[in-house]
Amino acid sequence: MHFKRQANCLRRAAVDCDKPPNSEGGYDLLVRVAVIGGGINGSGIAWELARREYDVTLFDKGECGGQTSSATTKLIHGGLRYLERLHVGLVRESLRERAWLLEHIPQLVHRLEILLPIYRDSPRSLATIRLGLALYDLLAGASNIHRHESHSARELVARAPLVADDLRGGFSYWDAQVDDHALVQVVVNSARREGAEVRELTRVVAFRRHRREWSLWTEAGEELRYDFVVNAVGPWMNELLSLNRIRSRYRLSLVRGSHLVLKRRVSEAGMLLQSVSDRRIFFVLPWKDTTLVGTTEVMQRGSLDDVRASAEEIEYLIARFNRYIRDPITSDDVASTFAGVRPLVGRSSNPSAIGREYRIQRRGSMINVFGGKMTTFMSLARKVAMRVDNYFGTPRPAREAHFVL
Repeated sequence: MHFKRQANCLRRAAVDCDKPPNSEGGYDLLVRVAVIGGGINGSGIAWELARREYDVTLFDKGECGGQTSSATTKLIHGGLRYLERLHVGLVRESLRERAWLLEHIPQLVHRLEILLPIYRDSPRSLATIRLGLALYDLLAGASNIHRHESHSARELVARAPLVADDLRGGFSYWDAQVDDHALVQVVVNSARREGAEVRELTRVVAFRRHRREWSLWTEAGEELRYDFVVNAVGPWMNELLSLNRIRSRYRLSLVRGSHLVLKRRVSEAGMLLQSVSDRRIFFVLPWKDTTLVGTTEVMQRGSLDDVRASAEEIEYLIARFNRYIRDPITSDDVASTFAGVRPLVGRSSNPSAIGREYRIQRRGSMINVFGGKMTTFMSLARKVAMRVDNYFGTPRPAREAHFVL
């Protein structure tokens, strides 16, 4: 691939990366960091680094938050189902971050009660779910939103339009809901306020290391120079590393999750339901004035720039919804659909079996971020920033995080 090299248009000075901070605790050196990928993780990393006084440029090939980070199930949650595969550390971290977001940005993140009915043919028993919810509460500790509660079949049917036949009872527990796209925009604006430069509609297509600097080329042929590069391109990571011949011990599986948006509000409380045929769980959630139904888990085979819910996925969600909700729906009740691709670390023939933990890999003055979920974006950003600090040999405390609404 050939690129027209242009003069570096950045106004940043060259730096001596071995130069220590000055004696007054500030930083004489100006360290230029490129963050590639403006989803929730890349935006959070750019914000964290800017608050540590790095000279940050955030790149996104489209609009920040316009791809994967705006096609989620809209939950800020610990991940109750992750306990089934013993991902206790991830759940604990997620619950801690859930509490932080509820405290610091209540305008976008709010509490949500979720009902969890158990039917006679449910793949997980009342005892199993009770144990999982007790552990969920325990891991949340003092920051727990509300302890789970047990409910009879009659109580559940009175609270939500659930099918009563073979309903044995169930539970309610609490998590949180978010406007995912709006959250990314707030984080991007917060990064801008801290001095980060944000370049949307700018696709980075190549990068090469030249001694102590990185050259980045954009699709327009522009060449830019940086001291450190963070790749947080989400599902595009495999492709970007391959094009630039960069080896990694990690490889992403690309799993599509599709959702239905119904024309009406079904319930004021959310519902977590279990599919009998494949043991998967799915949510029926109040979303603004509508209802969100999802998600599926299907390996994405086509283009990442055109991700859509398939006809089979739509039929799957409608059928699972109708198994448990008294008022059945058809495709005429679906206002819209959307789908996003989750970059999961690992391989399996069953997408549900792939872990949700993220991985951070540093190779010299480059960090590649694999995976990551919306709930833990701040925790991930702090870990990335610590690795950047370690590379330059000087810990940099971050200014306090204030969201720009």
